[in-house]
Amino acid sequence: MNQRKINSNKKTKPVYTSDINVIASIPDFNLINDVIFAFAHHKGEEYINEEIFKQNIYGIRTLKSRERFLSAIKKVFIKFKTEEHQKVFYALFSQNNFINLKKIALYFQFSFNDQLFYELTSKVYMKLYTAGRLTASKDEFTAYLYDLRDKKPDIQNWSNSTIDIIASKYLTLLKKLGFLKGRFRKEFCTLDLDDPTIVYLTYLLKSLGNINPDIMKNPYLDISPYSRDNLYRRIKKISLVDYFTIYTLGYDLKVNLKYSYEEIVNAIIQNYRSKVQ
Repeated sequence: MNQRKINSNKKTKPVYTSDINVIASIPDFNLINDVIFAFAHHKGEEYINEEIFKQNIYGIRTLKSRERFLSAIKKVFIKFKTEEHQKVFYALFSQNNFINLKKIALYFQFSFNDQLFYELTSKVYMKLYTAGRLTASKDEFTAYLYDLRDKKPDIQNWSNSTIDIIASKYLTLLKKLGFLKGRFRKEFCTLDLDDPTIVYLTYLLKSLGNINPDIMKNPYLDISPYSRDNLYRRIKKISLVDYFTIYTLGYDLKVNLKYSYEEIVNAIIQNYRSKVQ
């Protein structure tokens, strides 16, 4: 399938932002799902403002906070690299179920669209996770942010307090997404991706339009809870169930999808009905 890139004429934005702070401050993450659901069903911002924000069904105290949350949700989650990326993302969030899969999709979508979240995840969180650490210390993340501030001109005005808040909010965000647990000491959760999740992530990663057809060379596998070796074996096994065909050469793994990006979620529902929640 040929991916069609979504063009944007907007001005260049800073590489690093503090959107992590805003998203992590949303008291109920069902708000994020509802906003994406509305966009997926082409209801638009007028509906969102009237039905979700003005009625304040999530109890957010001020209109300013509601507007700030909506702006951050749009920047982080309603932004796509290709039309196919948009289709497969909306196909998931147009459904009322898939609670856990949606959390994993939000985790990846945040990484696709926010450079700071991607770097904290790939260069700090995943290194701690794969090293077998039991807890994630905020100090590890603040140390990375201090070093980043020394190297990147666009965040050199961030105060120590700002960095401390970002590190803390990042950990809060991962807890809300189900990757960490604990109130004071943030412990790693054991993440076991089921077959429907592997199928969906394969389609999601393919939708990004990366030139290299080998899915194992996709840069976002750096943030996958599964190692490349495990993912390689799982995709090969799942290919027997008719979601895609694969071609291997050594460690290369080329995947040809059998369903369209709009169809794959319904196909998962049909074939994995007992696992869909």
